[in-house]
Amino acid sequence: MNNNVSVVIPALNEKTNLKRLIPKLHNENISSIFIIDDGSRDGTKDLMAEFPDVHFLFRRGKLGLISAELDGMRLSSSDYVIIMDADLSHMPEDIKGMIEQAKRTKSDLVIGSRYINRGITDDELVRQILSKGANKLFHISFNVNIKDCTSGFRVYSREACKFLVTQVDLENSYVGQVDILSRLKENNFKMTEYPVKFVKRTEGKSKLEMKEIVNFFLFVLYNKRMLNYIFGSALIIFIILIISYVTLTFI
Repeated sequence: MNNNVSVVIPALNEKTNLKRLIPKLHNENISSIFIIDDGSRDGTKDLMAEFPDVHFLFRRGKLGLISAELDGMRLSSSDYVIIMDADLSHMPEDIKGMIEQAKRTKSDLVIGSRYINRGITDDELVRQILSKGANKLFHISFNVNIKDCTSGFRVYSREACKFLVTQVDLENSYVGQVDILSRLKENNFKMTEYPVKFVKRTEGKSKLEMKEIVNFFLFVLYNKRMLNYIFGSALIIFIILIISYVTLTFI
């Protein structure tokens, strides 16, 4: 694998997971690692001494997931930028294949996908239903042929990074992942998917909040393309029910 590859990891109170993840990334021939931290209070700063070759950006307060990704893109100058979670749900072993696919297909974005052939997820069934429903809704609304549009495991080309850092009005939370896809599609960037294994976190708590799920729902429904589908209303009702169930049961 060409070592002109950087990894950007947004983080908030992920010290324990980062301590396990960083050595794994060192084994993958990564040229630069950027940790974009949003005011952690768990001692994440202590990792600077343990990993002096890793670049840490400590921001004041919770400035947002997409904002962190864009800051990492600005700091990096590599040909490819990998975005991945700090919680060990994304496997560093999948990076090589994702980069190779980006090169082979000349893709500006390769999404690590749970929902294409050979993709794997160990999420609970109800969360899989919610996630697949959200992906289906996005596909209908924006006509983007991506099966795992909400995946945060991604490889961006340098050209895609240059474009995205100019988009000052990008949605700055979970919904930002699909906002990015819609803008890349509109501007004729090539996007493909690569099968990955998604693993549930074992340490720490998820940063995904209910309001972000609702924002995703509203963002997708706001697109007028939805009105062209007769079954759209039934799908909407189904997703509302699933969200309500998840809210009452898990969140």
